[in-house]
Amino acid sequence: MSGSRRVFSIPPGAPFLPTLAEALLSGRLVPDFRFDGDPLALTDATIYVPTRRAARALRGAFVDRLGSRSAILPVIRPLGEFDEDEAAFEADASAAIDLAPPIAAIERLLLLAPLVRAWKRRLPAHVAALFDEEIVVPASAADAIW
Repeated sequence: MSGSRRVFSIPPGAPFLPTLAEALLSGRLVPDFRFDGDPLALTDATIYVPTRRAARALRGAFVDRLGSRSAILPVIRPLGEFDEDEAAFEADASAAIDLAPPIAAIERLLLLAPLVRAWKRRLPAHVAALFDEEIVVPASAADAIW
């Protein structure tokens, strides 16, 4: 067994995220990994936190600790929540978000036509008056696709 520490402990009275950020920046958390002023030094690290809220707070803790120095922060990923927006940019996005196939254009028109007619019927007079000309909506779904 090597003499290096494998467990990093934060005392119960210490603020967790600021202490974690400080430990990573100072090199106490991961041996031979410290922030020495190089803005790209932290990009190799990935930190997992329980929630998105904790991820935002940890980013704030890094910003507070860095002060006026600039750096690209480590990747901070929440474990307990799934972010669809972020998943769309990952390599296997199609597996992460199961989307239904798009509907045909004609089917889309047939579904939208009654909604548009209903919208026009409910449009308040003062809103309709804002347009320079009368709002023309097809009388039926058949007129909409013709």
